Amino acid sequence: MRRYASLAVLLTTLLAGAPALAQENSEPASAATAAAKEAPAGRAIETMSDADLERMLAPLGGDDVEARRAAAKSVASLGQDAVPVITKQLATQRKANTIAVAAAVKAARDATRKSAESTDLCDALLETKSEGGGYTPAVTTAVLLRALAHAGTTPALRQLIKVAGDHGNAFRPEVARHLKELGDKAVPALIETRKEPSSELRRWAASQLEGMGKRIAGDAVQTKDNQVLADVLRAFANVHDIDALAVILSFVNSDRIQVRAAARDALGQFGQDAVWKLREAYSNVMGKPAPDAWQATQIAKELFAAYDRLRLQEVYGLLDEGLAKEKEGKLDEAVAAFDKVLARQPMIDRRGEMVSAYVAYAEKASETDSAKALAVYRKAARLWPESARIPHIEAEIAYLEGKELLARGIADVEPFQRALRLSPGHEKARAELARLEANVEDRQERIRAFAAAGAVVVVALAGIILFGGGRRRPRRAASA
Repeated sequence: MRRYASLAVLLTTLLAGAPALAQENSEPASAATAAAKEAPAGRAIETMSDADLERMLAPLGGDDVEARRAAAKSVASLGQDAVPVITKQLATQRKANTIAVAAAVKAARDATRKSAESTDLCDALLETKSEGGGYTPAVTTAVLLRALAHAGTTPALRQLIKVAGDHGNAFRPEVARHLKELGDKAVPALIETRKEPSSELRRWAASQLEGMGKRIAGDAVQTKDNQVLADVLRAFANVHDIDALAVILSFVNSDRIQVRAAARDALGQFGQDAVWKLREAYSNVMGKPAPDAWQATQIAKELFAAYDRLRLQEVYGLLDEGLAKEKEGKLDEAVAAFDKVLARQPMIDRRGEMVSAYVAYAEKASETDSAKALAVYRKAARLWPESARIPHIEAEIAYLEGKELLARGIADVEPFQRALRLSPGHEKARAELARLEANVEDRQERIRAFAAAGAVVVVALAGIILFGGGRRRPRRAASA
């Protein structure tokens, strides 16, 4: 019996090993299959409807604390796409009884025993449900404020600021708390509040800006965020702040495309009101006054063209400097110069001249830093897609992608096959492909060997059981 047990263990071991090898053999899958296993499938972003938001908000009015928290977390994670339906929902909540809503807000704050400015109203309302009809609109509004703050865009913050005047200013401390956390992001929307019909809300927004040190235009533009700066410039134009004209004009020749475009758009919104400032700028740049017959639009057009010529002159100088460094073999300095060129003028007409330096730099970097080399190759491919070197560049990209997958334990032959299709002479890709295919064949041989051994053991075990067991029955009978 011990012999049978040993054979059974051997058989089990052999048969258990075959599936593992089969799984190992299946590793060289396509890139698409590997990516599908590696990351969850992307979901199409759908536009949220009013009914969708109402379903998400429904648990907020219930008695289950955990359900309220879960609903609040779900709503608070919504992004900019949900701002239109949130705006409609806030309009609905404004129709609730102000006295009841204010009472619910006060009860929640009193329960925390903290000052209104330091209380997270949303958390306070979620934790303690008060009686009366004001609780549900109060907690709904607080959760929607959190969602708008999470979105953090100027359109979202416009709606957040409006709530400061709702229900007898009951939510004003909560709105102020969010604005303080948002910092510079809140500045454009606060500037645009100057257009609000409520004089009280306008004064409150102005006090918020003053508290942030952003009272005047020169202070408001002090930010490192390009999107915020662009929104600030447009906000001054939206409220037609003549005092901000000089500040806006100072950005019409900015090296940052996003900021430059916003400044020029903003200046255009002032129309003839900006003509005197445009004439002054034109005279400073051109060294002569603009013709008297020119309107603001014509002066702006000529001024911007002059700025562009001056800026491009500097950019072309940087480009020539980079090309000279490339000829000297100083690739690091050449690429640094080209990076400055692209930062100032991404679509410069001579960008094709930079491709060779980026390719050479990537080839050098691939010896020590494949991730950096991959990024540089991709930049070169984007730089000039019509270049004759694109097949070579894309082949290098495919090869490095394959190596990156190997480093993560994914033996995928597809990137190396793609590299060879793009560049048949790519020896590194050919060597990796041959190695992977040899490993596949070796694993298949091992699987066949294990399968054959397993078959022999099965036959032997069956024979022992059938014939060995049959000879023992008479001896048991005789001894009985």
